[in-house]
Order: sequence, then C-alpha cells, then structure tokens
Amino acid sequence: MAIVSFGLLPSLSWAEPSIPDDRVLRVRDGSSARQYALGDLVAAIGLTELEVAKDPHFGDRVFAGFELGALLEHVGLGDAPELLLVCQDGYSIPFEASMLSQSALQALLAVRDTALPVGGEAHWAEFRHGSELIDFDPFYLVWASSDASIDLGTEVVPWPFQLTEIRRFDRARYFAPARPTTSAGEDVRAGFATYTAHCGKCHRMRGVGGELGPALDRQGSLASVFTTAQLRDYVRHDGTRYPQSKMPQFSNLLSPAEIDQVVAYLQAMQPGR
Repeated sequence: MAIVSFGLLPSLSWAEPSIPDDRVLRVRDGSSARQYALGDLVAAIGLTELEVAKDPHFGDRVFAGFELGALLEHVGLGDAPELLLVCQDGYSIPFEASMLSQSALQALLAVRDTALPVGGEAHWAEFRHGSELIDFDPFYLVWASSDASIDLGTEVVPWPFQLTEIRRFDRARYFAPARPTTSAGEDVRAGFATYTAHCGKCHRMRGVGGELGPALDRQGSLASVFTTAQLRDYVRHDGTRYPQSKMPQFSNLLSPAEIDQVVAYLQAMQPGR
C-alpha cells in the first residue's frame, strides 16, 4: 500500500487474526466505566495508517491504529470538550478535543509501529525513558500535520505512550482541591495555573494529578524540605544534576518568572501552610 505524505490511509483489514492480542482500552465517562477489546475496536472502526514526520520518540515513522475522532465517537466521548489521557505509569495529561477540529492536524491512537514485523511479539521499538527501557503498549497517541509551520512538540500536542484509559474531563472541577485560597498572593495563583499545565500531569497535589512522580504536598517532600533556592533549581531542571530523570527540562520550557511562581505555589501548599 502506498504511503501518502499526509493524511490517514484507508482502513486496513485486521492483519493478524491468528495472533492473540488482549489489549483493551478503558473509557470513563462520569460514573460510567467501560472497556473495549482491541479486536472489537478493529471490527467497528478499522485500522488505518498514518505517516508521522519527526515523531519525538522514534523519528519518521508510519503507525497503524485508530483515527482518534472516529474512536472517540465510537466510545461515546465525541462530544467531550476536554479529555484526560491516563497512562500505565501514572502520567495523566489533559487534552482539549477542539484540536481535532483543526483541518491541518491528524491524530491516531496507534496500536503498532509498522517498521516492526506484523505478528511479532513487539509492537514498538524499545525506548529509553529515564533509566528504563520500555515499550509503548497498549496504545500510543501520535500526530501528523499538513502544515510544516505547526509545532507538534510534546508541549503543544500530547504524545502519551502506554496509554490505557481515556476519561471525560472537567479541568476546573478536577483541580479544584489543589486550588490556592482566594487570599493567596498573585504569584501563588499564577503558579497554580502553570503547575496544572505542566506539573500536574506527573505529580499529585491535594490528592489530584498524575502518579508518575511523587506527591508534592506530603510531609518530607522535596517541596517541604528544600530552601527556596534549592526548590527553584529543582523545578527548572536543566538536566545537568539529574540526567536520568523523566522530568522535562523546564529551564527550556518555562521563564524564570514562571519557575518562581511555581515555587511560590508549591511552598504555599505544604502541610501547615
């Protein structure tokens, strides 16, 4: 089958019917929880292929999977303005579904890398994540664009791997327990906004957020024992002190003022503050 430079290819037949594949996608819509077997999704939606240029993990690749808009319609989340994408390692990333309405963008919930043999045990090449070598099962969300000027970096669109669950999401309600009081200073309130956009994907505060990294409001956490200067250095994380950390280098992503605001927020939310 020929590969086009942009866009999803026609649906493919299920190429490996004799190979057991027990992967499932979990869906949560309010109090309703469902799960969908991979084979059932293939039968209902069909597999397509997407050519991805400069994938942040593997470079140029062609992936097979489900067109995301069609998948969301099938599982009952097509009308959700925002979603939470939950991964096996505890990474939880909010996602504005309005991105899917941009005609230049295509999103695919990938089930395998077509560079690997069909029917093989591995669906993905191994990837070094921090100090670990991992695979991306069960699912990996990938993107392509017909407009080369559109930034498809990981801080612009989500590229979650080991994706296990998609939830309907209400950002204000979800992060409400971690919101500072109305009497908090301007820096603290600004730091909360930056925290929810970046840090809350991996860390928990007041019981909400990701579970990849440690909770940041527990007794003895780094945020509670570090000095302001030490905490600022830790948050900016330029990669020199903890080279095997999975934490992004916020020295490249946030301004010094934003880092100071996150520090102010973390300090204000410590036990006893």
